[in-house]
Amino acid sequence: MNSEERRAARRARRDAKRAANRARRIESCTLEQVADVDNLYRCARACSGGVCWKASVQRYMARCLPNVRRARDDLLLGKDIRRGFFEFDICERGKMRHITSVHFSERVIHKAINRYALVPAIIPTVTAGCSANIKGRGTEYALRRLKRQLARHYQKHGREGYILLVDFSNYFGNIDHDAAKRFVDRCLDDERLKRLVYAQIDAHGSRGLGLGSEPNQVLAVALPSPIDHMLLRTPCVLASGRYMDDTYCIALDKADLHAVMEDIRQECDKLGIVINEKKTRIVKLSRGFTYLKKRFEYGKNGKVIVRPCRAAVTRERRKLKKLAVFVERGEMTREQAVQSYQSWRSSMLKLDARRTVRSMDALFSQLFG
Repeated sequence: MNSEERRAARRARRDAKRAANRARRIESCTLEQVADVDNLYRCARACSGGVCWKASVQRYMARCLPNVRRARDDLLLGKDIRRGFFEFDICERGKMRHITSVHFSERVIHKAINRYALVPAIIPTVTAGCSANIKGRGTEYALRRLKRQLARHYQKHGREGYILLVDFSNYFGNIDHDAAKRFVDRCLDDERLKRLVYAQIDAHGSRGLGLGSEPNQVLAVALPSPIDHMLLRTPCVLASGRYMDDTYCIALDKADLHAVMEDIRQECDKLGIVINEKKTRIVKLSRGFTYLKKRFEYGKNGKVIVRPCRAAVTRERRKLKKLAVFVERGEMTREQAVQSYQSWRSSMLKLDARRTVRSMDALFSQLFG
């Protein structure tokens, strides 16, 4: 057996092992599992948490078992479960976001699709650097991971190197439906279940997925996975990670990152993802950079310092002054203002921001006594 035959044999064994793992992973990802009465009942109880004060939720839960049984019959008979959206806008950190919220009865089915089909079939395939909307991960996980990567980089290379920061433009609003369907087709085998997921994708028009639906969150998280796997295979990339639409990768040579950026553009063209060129940039590690509204810098002896970005502190100062006006007018109690500030303060104490917290404490005492 020559070298080519040995490589082909190893590739065949790897492909067989991956196929077996995939079959074992999606064995229970069927429409019958999603439509199971017990599973739908658990999802209904989970969806009602924190929103039992709503009249629609109370009406549904008052006749939970008949409603769950009706949902099961509709799913197995292939009926259209879509009931439209409640659409509204919210302002998040000065940015307007359009929300498309589904009816509670449809939300129960969405949670069942997410919990018993999409999550077990898709989440095991994403990389460790994918941090958003995954149980056991999140913003703190992403920040800790990047901090460890920077510390290891300093041990080997010091402050030398560059980081490529990539941002996707209007990510949810620009998701290509055909690319999302191709991704679902690769992850699931049950044709009835795939048609159900396709219908949820098509409910949002010709392009984009709405904010407010659990399956949309999982699809949005996993769709750029080919980019994550490509970065792991690229020899010049020393570290990488992604939180939803914010991607980074670290390399020693700036020219290598320019080449990597071209590869990312090619993958984005295949996935129908639009890159925000204004926010995409290459930064020298010794200068520091901002990721997830946090400022990363190397301190003395290579310590990785993580502080809040200046805009976040300014925004909180303005917020405290507005809360003080609300308390003075009687539109809000002092206890509510304290609770709001303590939430922000606790998150800052996890960073290297003791001086910032002290100055904000002084401002809070000045405003509220």
